Amino acid sequence: MPASLRLAAVEPWPLALPLRHPMRLASETVAVAETLLVRIMDEDGQEGWGEASSAPTMTGELLPGMAAAVARFLGPALLAAPIAGPEEGARRLHRAIRGNAGAKSAVETALLDLIARRAGLPLSALLGGARRDAVPAIRMVGEADPAATLAAVGAAAGFSHVKLKLGMGASPEADVALCIAARARLGAGAHLSGDVNMAWTREEALRFLTALPSGTLDYLEQPVADDDLDGMAAAVAAGACPICVDEGLHGMADIATHAARRAADGLGLKAIKLGGLQALMVADALARRQGLRTTLACKIAESGIGAAAMAHAAAAVEEVGWGVSLTHGLLAEDAVAVSPRLVGGQWQVPPGPGHGAMPDRARLDRYRWRAGD
Repeated sequence: MPASLRLAAVEPWPLALPLRHPMRLASETVAVAETLLVRIMDEDGQEGWGEASSAPTMTGELLPGMAAAVARFLGPALLAAPIAGPEEGARRLHRAIRGNAGAKSAVETALLDLIARRAGLPLSALLGGARRDAVPAIRMVGEADPAATLAAVGAAAGFSHVKLKLGMGASPEADVALCIAARARLGAGAHLSGDVNMAWTREEALRFLTALPSGTLDYLEQPVADDDLDGMAAAVAAGACPICVDEGLHGMADIATHAARRAADGLGLKAIKLGGLQALMVADALARRQGLRTTLACKIAESGIGAAAMAHAAAAVEEVGWGVSLTHGLLAEDAVAVSPRLVGGQWQVPPGPGHGAMPDRARLDRYRWRAGD
């Protein structure tokens, strides 16, 4: 990349995208995804696009604040002077404002997309290079009752990875029964995980893990509150299945802390929690050094922009055995005309240059978030 990349515009595009069907989680039911697209344009008129969904329980950010952070702090930091490369761009964003990891991630992704497009390279090339051209897709299942959940599990034919949304049933023991039934329906060869989204107390988590037969789940995600390290460590010590931290991961320091406390066997990595894709790659490498597995995910529900960028990150990380969760398929209508495709239970990494996705301007206008929506 030339040492004098000068930007002409950094624009936030807040969107409210309806889901096909409401997604029920232990902490909330999501019917409309509030997500931020960011457009970066250079002086030649070339564009790059990034995205990050609002995730208050993870980053503390609300959509209006994310848009304001881009307009008032992050955009001006990049527009102030020519940018020498991706690392310098990330440094400027980090120093422009405290926190705001999701907003920073959206801007950094747009910058990387622009740089890659200018160079005629896929985005994965800026993240260390692609190791694969397809990644295993996680099919998330969260329905109102166990019968509906099992029906959805049965409809997940072709997916090698299925994740159950837990913590919404009558009891942890009822969730154990659900997991056993799902495993029986999927068979021993499928990858089955569960996500509690912090719904249980430590005692409830241990009741679940004590009753769970060995081999039922490939991992259990965030069974207790994000600040309950002792509870996470107790869950790991129970030994029923590997334990994955998600909401409890807010930055690099949390990786070392969970590893030192033996409070996780793996990590759920999202660019919005770490401030960008470059930081996500660093986090994945750090996790490997600590002996931890990783799974990569978008928030519910990012559009094809976020999905395409995450697919390129998943192509570049060392290993993807725990699967990759791209969430644009949950939307009633995507913000892009062409998004990552699902073939045989694998997300196909979009071809370059950049991350390979561009928004449909008519859809941006249709779903633009405005105060009072």
